[in-house]
Amino acid sequence: MIELRGVAKQYLYGARVLGSVDLRVADGEIVALLGGVGSGKTTLLKCVADVTDCEGEVLVDGKPVGKRPDDVIMVFDDLAVFKNRSFYYNLAYPLKIRGVDKHETDRLVNAAAKRMGIVACLGEKVRKMPLIDVKRLALARLFLRDYRALLVDDITRGLSREEADELWTETAPILVEAARKGASVIFATTDRSEAISVAHRIAVMNCGEIKQVDTAKNIYEFPSNIWAAQAVDEHYRFERARLERRDGKLWVVFAKDGGEECSLDARVFDGEIADGFEGKDIYVGWHAEDYDTVGDALTEDVSYAVRDGVNNGFLLYTASGARVRCEEFRERVGVLPKIKKARLFELYSENSLHKDNTKDKGSKI
Repeated sequence: MIELRGVAKQYLYGARVLGSVDLRVADGEIVALLGGVGSGKTTLLKCVADVTDCEGEVLVDGKPVGKRPDDVIMVFDDLAVFKNRSFYYNLAYPLKIRGVDKHETDRLVNAAAKRMGIVACLGEKVRKMPLIDVKRLALARLFLRDYRALLVDDITRGLSREEADELWTETAPILVEAARKGASVIFATTDRSEAISVAHRIAVMNCGEIKQVDTAKNIYEFPSNIWAAQAVDEHYRFERARLERRDGKLWVVFAKDGGEECSLDARVFDGEIADGFEGKDIYVGWHAEDYDTVGDALTEDVSYAVRDGVNNGFLLYTASGARVRCEEFRERVGVLPKIKKARLFELYSENSLHKDNTKDKGSKI
């Protein structure tokens, strides 16, 4: 098991790249760190691997990671290979420094190379080979020794879309196999499809903080904040509105162009959201399939449409940027949500107002 307690990282020149992060990854569990470049994923993994100093505690099976260095193995973002050496040398080196004899080293190197399909590359220098094969070399190291914790950092970054898909189909089974053997697995990615494909839970990262940790399904349905919602759904829409109570009824009020207002009956949220937000501006968020497409409260012309593989319908694009998932093509479409499907967020923190979200926000789990 990997356990992070208050892990933080600040450089000497003052930049803070990690907040106080708490995270627990069980034996046999796969957790994806999902976030953009600069969100803190690499730094967090390096803290877990004990290759950079940090505040807080990193424990592997209850003991500080520094006391169990061989229990952790990592595929780094820069791949950490000797570029002027051969593939064979790069695979043999970690065995050599551990005192493995030449015959066993040769057997293990060839078996690992065969597993990753790079046997023909063993005699070639790394700097002369395609990036995808160098990444396979880095992955091949995972078959050279046993470990309790596996860390993989953005393995498909820098590849073409076709190459990234090809390498991910080779990487995903490695992560699953490691978890089945009892290892705790953490991998970082900027690609939501990679995160969703094999992770038991996803940790959404932004600005050095974990915004939410949960299953992809729970984050999609019950996002703790707008960052998490957008991380798992590229089409997630949120709009500023005002929460009002009129004649005892709760309303969400949107401002239309020209200063007009559009109100939606929001009684469905009575007792379901935090107190103290009536009369205040909030954000309302919803998924592309949750628009009231036939509603006449606020409609827009459709600029263009594309076929949508989710439900064999269409994704309709409007001039304001709305992306509406619809079973049929429409020239004009409603651009406000079905209120029962909407989620409400605090204006400045962008955290959920709903009581069904976990009480712990940010980097807690």
